[in-house]
Amino acid sequence: MERRSVAGVTADPPAIEPSTTRLGLLQRGRGDGFLAALQAGPAAHDDLLQCLLHDPRLDPQLEARGRYYGELVVDLALPLPPLLAGLRDASEPQLGHEALAAAWRMGHRPALAVLADQDTGDAVVAGITACLWGYGWATRVQLPARAAAVWLQLELERADSTHAEVRPRAPSALAALPLGELLELARGPRSTRRDRLLGELCARGDEATRSHLAAVVTDDLVYERVRLAARALGMLGDERLLPLAEAHFAREDVFADPRRRLPGDARMRRACLADYVQHLPPPTALALARSYHGRGGYFTHVAGCLFQEHATSADRAALEAFVAARQSDDGGFDVISELDALGRLGDPRSAPLLAEVAREASYSQARRRAVHALAAMPQLPLAQAVLREALWDCEDETAADACAFLPEPDAAARQRIAALAASPLADAELVARAERRLQR
Repeated sequence: MERRSVAGVTADPPAIEPSTTRLGLLQRGRGDGFLAALQAGPAAHDDLLQCLLHDPRLDPQLEARGRYYGELVVDLALPLPPLLAGLRDASEPQLGHEALAAAWRMGHRPALAVLADQDTGDAVVAGITACLWGYGWATRVQLPARAAAVWLQLELERADSTHAEVRPRAPSALAALPLGELLELARGPRSTRRDRLLGELCARGDEATRSHLAAVVTDDLVYERVRLAARALGMLGDERLLPLAEAHFAREDVFADPRRRLPGDARMRRACLADYVQHLPPPTALALARSYHGRGGYFTHVAGCLFQEHATSADRAALEAFVAARQSDDGGFDVISELDALGRLGDPRSAPLLAEVAREASYSQARRRAVHALAAMPQLPLAQAVLREALWDCEDETAADACAFLPEPDAAARQRIAALAASPLADAELVARAERRLQR
């Protein structure tokens, strides 16, 4: 199945079992999969190992599984030798390393022993340590010597990278800067100044400024400058870039085929032109969304982003039809923005479809959007069932919604909320919501 490339990376979707199976539930990161595995005990070992050695995620950068699988490694007492054998030759951190790092953070003795054992391969030590470092689950002084050395190297690499970043001068007098220097400030290491830069560009807003910004979007090769110029023209309501945007949106882009793949600079410019369209005034943006959504390809992606911010009740039926038709494509990857739009509209008539996405989506970010939309309808029994299951979900944001909006948690749900409040793996917002819920 060919996946529409939005972020510039296209991959074959992983093979996922049906949601009626325990393995399929675990691959999705669903709460019911977690509970089914706990109930099965050692009988679920093979399913968990399958997930750890054959990453089921469509987008490993955005989909969370470390806490979810790490807890199961501990709770199921998963034998570690088969997992370690599968990770022995990995040159980069894998999902199995992440789960072992999570188990280590939970104080799991077998995981602690793996990192301390001198016979553990260097690749395994490096993979686990990289995950501990990346998630902030440990400090260097807590680690055995080999792991501490890996940690120090990672810190040094980060320091070198930070030192190499372009550091612009302080924008203390933006109004006095020439336009080219103003745009150059967008290349700084932080985005804290971008609102000020946009404000200054929009305050100028004369034809000479607009023409210069249009030329930057059309011809410049530096992403930060092109994006800032595009956003400014959009905020100014200047529609002169629409023909260029639509020409880029219409271009074929098949990442897997070098002959049909957009060059990197064209993909960069297309993304910035999508930013431009999204910053146009709401009436214009909504009209474009309705025009683009049925055109396919990148037009549909841009339309979804526009609907996410500007959809009205008049768009609900079309959005629902799109989600119903496309929710199974790549596990729900293609309906993210439309789910966000339905969530913002908050119409209870969308609940059955949202619940279906929550059950079936293998892309956990799609399920997160569906659960978030249902959290605004906690009076519905259908929403309550989804929210209860979400307490055991792999995504911290999904579990946080469940903590906040599940109306009347039963004893098992309250126990789970207490566990999340004390979790060393959960992010700060999930812990805070769980703690607040316990105080009610």
